[in-house]
Amino acid sequence: MTKEADSIMPDQTQNLPVSQSQTGNSYEAQMQALIRKLPEWMQKTLTWLRKPERKWVRIPAGILFMLGGCMAFLPVLGVWMIPVGILLLSEDIPFFRRLMEKALNWMQRKHPEWMEASSDAK
Repeated sequence: MTKEADSIMPDQTQNLPVSQSQTGNSYEAQMQALIRKLPEWMQKTLTWLRKPERKWVRIPAGILFMLGGCMAFLPVLGVWMIPVGILLLSEDIPFFRRLMEKALNWMQRKHPEWMEASSDAK
């Protein structure tokens, strides 16, 4: 291949279907990178919630977070709750998984520092 073909190919292959395992591995790696940026107590909570057997807690919590986000005019509740609900529901519902994959890919492109391991100990 020529240099020109090499530079064009990555853009063209982004729209091609990828096997589920490749997508899942990338998604999981991005999620883990994002979770590592959170405070330790939140890391433990999300790790606990993301286990497959916690589906009975994750789905109602995700729905409640999204409903709370729709009531942003009330104190404490806010729009910040909608992405948390999407994150929780993305483990079980394919539509929300695609939304989360798009959000993670956007973060990877626009704000790669959000996905890097933190080197400063605060």
